[in-house]
Amino acid sequence: MVYLYIDESGDLGFSKGGSKYFILSCVKMDNEETNKQFRRIPKKIRQRMLSKKMKEQPELKFSNSSVLIREQFLSRVAKLNVEIYSIIIKKEYTQKQLRDNLPILYNYLMKVLLEQPLQRLKKPNELHICLDRCMSLGQRENFESYIKTEFLSIFKEIPNLKIVHENSCNDGGLQVIDFICGAFGYKYNTSSLEGDFDHYLAIIKDKVVLEKHDMFKKK
Repeated sequence: MVYLYIDESGDLGFSKGGSKYFILSCVKMDNEETNKQFRRIPKKIRQRMLSKKMKEQPELKFSNSSVLIREQFLSRVAKLNVEIYSIIIKKEYTQKQLRDNLPILYNYLMKVLLEQPLQRLKKPNELHICLDRCMSLGQRENFESYIKTEFLSIFKEIPNLKIVHENSCNDGGLQVIDFICGAFGYKYNTSSLEGDFDHYLAIIKDKVVLEKHDMFKKK
């Protein structure tokens, strides 16, 4: 079984109050044992690092965690046999035809994100993809159809595919990918602030296979 966890940082809207960058990240692991260790990270940190009051929080997220908790999440990821992929889009350079059709833009970005990890699969019998439950039913159906179509261009036959849209409160793996994606978001969406923007990404740099930030360029 091969596992992929996917998350996003920033927003895909184009209003003035939105984020400067939109980021999609994916983490890939090739066996059940690594997946178990990955999913247990939030539980272990809760047990060993958090005060009684903090333990009552329903979910740990990069955005509202301390520097220490962020470092603990990412340090534990760095010890696992995983691959990390991320694409970073500077939204102001996005073509108008894509801005006007966000579902097409989202699917296109997902295709770019997953192209390398899917090509690096060793023709698995089973593939598990897990995303946060943020899509509407129609968006989910469109996404799943799109993913299966992409498989046809890589494999002669589609692997046994399971796509899960889960509430991140109930899934430790999604909580961990939130911290990974948050590390990229910290670097790019806080670039106007002072500080060490690579601080969090430096912890997991040896696991990063793709950090693509040149998709859309200024004309």
